[in-house]
Amino acid sequence: MNEGWRVRRGAALATVFVLSWLPVLHAGTLAVHPDNPLWFTDGSGRAICLAGHQSFVDLQDNSFNKAFIRGHVRTLDWDEYVRFLKAHRFNYLRNWVIWSTGSGSMAPINRAIATPMPYERVPGHGKARDGGDKFDLTRFNEAFFQRLRRRCRDLQENGIHVSIMLFEVYGFLRGEEVGTPPQALWDGNVFNGANNINGIDVDEDGNGNGMEFFFTDDPRIRELQRAYARKVLDTLNDLDNVFYEIANELEAPQWQHEMIRFIRRYEKSKPKQHLVLMSAGGRTRSGRWRQMGPAPLIQGPADCFAVAGSWNGGRFRRKDPPENRAGKPGIVDMDHVSPGSTDVGYVWSAFTRGYHFNLYDRPFEQPDAEGPEWERIRRSVGRAASYARRLDLVRARPRSAMSSTHFCLGDPNDALVVYQPRAGDVRVTGLQAGRYGCEVFDARAGEVVRREHADVRSGVLSISGLRPDSVVYIEREKEGGHEKRGLDDD
Repeated sequence: MNEGWRVRRGAALATVFVLSWLPVLHAGTLAVHPDNPLWFTDGSGRAICLAGHQSFVDLQDNSFNKAFIRGHVRTLDWDEYVRFLKAHRFNYLRNWVIWSTGSGSMAPINRAIATPMPYERVPGHGKARDGGDKFDLTRFNEAFFQRLRRRCRDLQENGIHVSIMLFEVYGFLRGEEVGTPPQALWDGNVFNGANNINGIDVDEDGNGNGMEFFFTDDPRIRELQRAYARKVLDTLNDLDNVFYEIANELEAPQWQHEMIRFIRRYEKSKPKQHLVLMSAGGRTRSGRWRQMGPAPLIQGPADCFAVAGSWNGGRFRRKDPPENRAGKPGIVDMDHVSPGSTDVGYVWSAFTRGYHFNLYDRPFEQPDAEGPEWERIRRSVGRAASYARRLDLVRARPRSAMSSTHFCLGDPNDALVVYQPRAGDVRVTGLQAGRYGCEVFDARAGEVVRREHADVRSGVLSISGLRPDSVVYIEREKEGGHEKRGLDDD
């Protein structure tokens, strides 16, 4: 290491790097930061980077025909799950909803009937395909909304933001087929005519899926959509930690834009207004996949967006995303980029290019997938959240040109995070002369492996001997010889 790099270890240095993880949600709903639209804010003036998690079963039990989840248990222990999120420093949960109780008559056989559902079951009208009473689409199930509110409130009390998924597509498709003859999630959907008492069946062309729900001009369906959205908005309006996602992996941009505008109009009459997220899609009217490009998300009315792995010639999937210059926050959600991957490079390439991150945690739907590689990537997400808290995030932007690796985020007058995907050295240029504290996080090992100081005289700092997937936090010391922040050694 050059430029007068000196290694100092032990208790004296350890006292410099101390940070308690104290997530606090300040008064105010989440908003796009007015001074740096890469990030969010909450009314405190601070900038916020979301480090997220999704489990698929955070609201409804046994979703998507999953009889067992992480730990080989049948239902999520909610209190334990909140502790899990805090222990791993996630400050964001991507909520999931399912509009199907499961694959028809196979759902009770598999002991995988999703519950609670948004609508009440009513006796006296025959049985739905899952063997239970049929649903009345005009009567909301208060147990569903009470659980939604209670869990969002629990998250707020623990410093965790949550995006509420209003609609999803896979419960309307022939996916997740089980049994002989095979039955699919559409067979258990509440908008399948066999499962409700209202004469509603959105499979208008009889092709075995109900994707017409998102494309129909039927005023009855449109009003049911709006009524559900109003009920969710009324249930959660007083909470600061929520924002809304229109749908998961849906192609229909026009319908999504209409729903965004509807939410905006409706919340104008409410005490609080919340952001709306639009995610990359997706599924078409026929149920086939047609990838929606960036324009409807970035140029449309959504406040923030989640990317697709195929955008920009597949750069997100290759862990080389372009710098976020969209003028609004972007989320690298692994559900849309590389679902099920445990490659820590996705976390750090996203963060250093100015994106938020959401982890698709496969063991929560496939418990046998659990292993050390999942704990490793969870630790990287939490470490990224910690570094975001250390940075002066209001001034932090991607600084790709400053690093020889082209992965760099921060403010050159304050602190930087540099990612090295390969083994080797890192060269950082454009630094002010002075003394710097440096920390090396080995993302594959999931731990800090070096803490050192360096004197920079000519604006260049070189860090040698890095392992693959190393992250270097560089902070200029202030007067008195101490960094202005520190970090715990987890």
